[in-house]
Amino acid sequence: MTEPTPPAQMRLRGKVDEPTCRLALRATLTAAHLLGLAAGTHLRALRALRDPVATLQARLEEAELRAKLAWEILEILSARFARLPERKRPHFTPGQRFRLSEIKNLLGWNAVQAAKTFLVCPNTILNWELAADPHARTAGSMVKPTPPVRRAADVVSATIQTMTRLGFGGQDLVARVLARAGWRVSARSVARYRKESALPPPAPECPKRKTGPVIARFVHHTWMMDVTIVRRLLGTDLHVAGVFDAFSRVPLAVSVFERRPTASDMARLLQRTAKAFAAPRYVITDLGGEFTGMQFADAVARVRARQRFASADNLYATARLERFWRTLKQCAGLRLLGLPLTAEDLERRLELALAHYVLCRPHEGLEGAVPAEAFLGLEGSHKAAIEPPRGNPEEKDAVVPFAITHLDEAGHFPILKLAA
Repeated sequence: MTEPTPPAQMRLRGKVDEPTCRLALRATLTAAHLLGLAAGTHLRALRALRDPVATLQARLEEAELRAKLAWEILEILSARFARLPERKRPHFTPGQRFRLSEIKNLLGWNAVQAAKTFLVCPNTILNWELAADPHARTAGSMVKPTPPVRRAADVVSATIQTMTRLGFGGQDLVARVLARAGWRVSARSVARYRKESALPPPAPECPKRKTGPVIARFVHHTWMMDVTIVRRLLGTDLHVAGVFDAFSRVPLAVSVFERRPTASDMARLLQRTAKAFAAPRYVITDLGGEFTGMQFADAVARVRARQRFASADNLYATARLERFWRTLKQCAGLRLLGLPLTAEDLERRLELALAHYVLCRPHEGLEGAVPAEAFLGLEGSHKAAIEPPRGNPEEKDAVVPFAITHLDEAGHFPILKLAA
């Protein structure tokens, strides 16, 4: 036997049938789920004490749990990837090889440890380091570090590569951010600087529908309301409800609920938003119970608006709002081990993500303007952008006119602004 301990069937008296084994497996999974709920309850109880020491203890235990789970997930994925023969494994790109070499030097690993983690040969790691010669005038083909900045064109290339590493987004979004800051660079040029040849696929065309859609003509003409689910670390799911202006793409109101909101909850949210801004002409929702109840219908009538539904045959009615939820979750890092522990954590993340989305993130549907400019009726600052220097061999002492800052201390929401 290769197993360190005999299976359960050999340690029990009598024969164990298949239903009993499945029952034991289900009991194990249920116990793990209950253990996760208990751990989440314990961490939330420490945070609820409002004691700085208890809060730090809860954050420390949460960070240790995330780190252990991350390493376990890495080991599981590495074990699956290691089953492929070495000749059939996909190759790393030159940029990835340089980044892996940086991680190796940062952690102080030798070639054997790095090769075991990255599932390559130790000689491959050594070849990567030999190819990255800091004294060479050009980068090698195997490993391509960031080239030295000597010309004005190199400033453009280095700026775009830095924006890519800091998580500004794809080539179109990087081009719009640069245009807003003052440099007009095409998306194809951004792709060339990022050493990426594939362009994003075109957006699918909206199919013809039998009924005429509601087209947002101006601000507060059409509102969209929806509820999305946010997974919580070690606990039940959280729900986020929002009111979205379809014309300017501005989220007018966002509220977090510990449970699924009811029709009365959505009615109060609609009335508060209409009181704070203005009454819309149309309110587009899906066929959820929180939007088909009498309380919500009465609230729509009180604000003198008309309610339209997005049915299964009319999914494009709330496409802008669904895309907003996806962007918001991506910006707030609400994925896998980055899930919030409490509703307060989710609200704090959403506050920064919404500020970055409304004030700093250019929108493709608004031709490069940010939602705040479309909401206030201002002309987008990207229209005043100029072309950066193309680069001459005689140019020297190039200066980057932009500075990269962040909305938060963790550096999750980068902003590009003038250095002056």
